Amino acid sequence: MKCFDLNRDLTQPPECELTLVRADTMFTRLLGLLGKRAMAPGQALLLKPCFAVHTVGMRFSLGVFFIDKKGVVVKTIARLKPNRVAVCWRATAVVETAAFANEQTEALSLAVMRAIAQTQLS
Repeated sequence: MKCFDLNRDLTQPPECELTLVRADTMFTRLLGLLGKRAMAPGQALLLKPCFAVHTVGMRFSLGVFFIDKKGVVVKTIARLKPNRVAVCWRATAVVETAAFANEQTEALSLAVMRAIAQTQLS
């Protein structure tokens, strides 16, 4: 597990940008990505509050980022296959993206933290 320092990494130039779609009500968190055929490139779903996700009934794999209360990525899963469950007790939020290669973990983690920081400022 690798954590990234939010303050240090925000000074780096962005390698990729993400648009967060919030799911912050019970209904939107429950619905999540069910029924979708795929995720749009550069789009991510922010589930807050949340510490566990599942892909039961999903048609595609997800990239999952577990975020702590400080906005730091504390756990990543590059490819959570359909009909699986993932939990991180330290997390207070989860960001779901399209599945990605392990080599992209650091760049996408930074993009997730930037997007979360921007959402908290707005």
